[in-house]
Amino acid sequence: MIPPNYLHQKVAEVAENDFVTLPEDSLVAEVAKIMRKKDVASIVITHKGAQKEPVGIITERDIIRRVMAENKGPFKVIAGDVMSSPLITINPDSSVADAITLMRNKHIRRLPVVNEIGQIVGIVTLKSADGNMPSHNIDLVEIESSRAITEIGALCPYCQVVIKGSGNKISSHIDEVHAKD
Repeated sequence: MIPPNYLHQKVAEVAENDFVTLPEDSLVAEVAKIMRKKDVASIVITHKGAQKEPVGIITERDIIRRVMAENKGPFKVIAGDVMSSPLITINPDSSVADAITLMRNKHIRRLPVVNEIGQIVGIVTLKSADGNMPSHNIDLVEIESSRAITEIGALCPYCQVVIKGSGNKISSHIDEVHAKD
């Protein structure tokens, strides 16, 4: 069960503040070394000389798929060439529910929090958004259905069809459409 008002908390309240940034001209080998040293799975990439203005993100997965699997040398490739960009970000005043929904819809696991002047102030991960605690273990079905029920009816978490009416109708829809043997 989601704690009361948790989904309405501001992203700034759950964002991790110990993120790492590097300029876009950093060698991938340096990015990998810093990931290991800082024990992080991603680094936010900034414009050269602007340490807080993010332009992309590079993850361990990016290094494996875009450098190693393509036989590119990590001492020759720069972060700007293999980072995920354009960077999807969120405003610090957005809700936790908005962050989780955005990550789900964009199929991302990390979401930089960027203030009104374009500077990164934190990073939200699925782990930080749900608190990594059993009491905060948020099921995406709960997020979608709680928001949708209050606004337009119910939203099927499997096929995203809007079901107008009571919660019983969504249960019937799931049973009839998605729970067939």
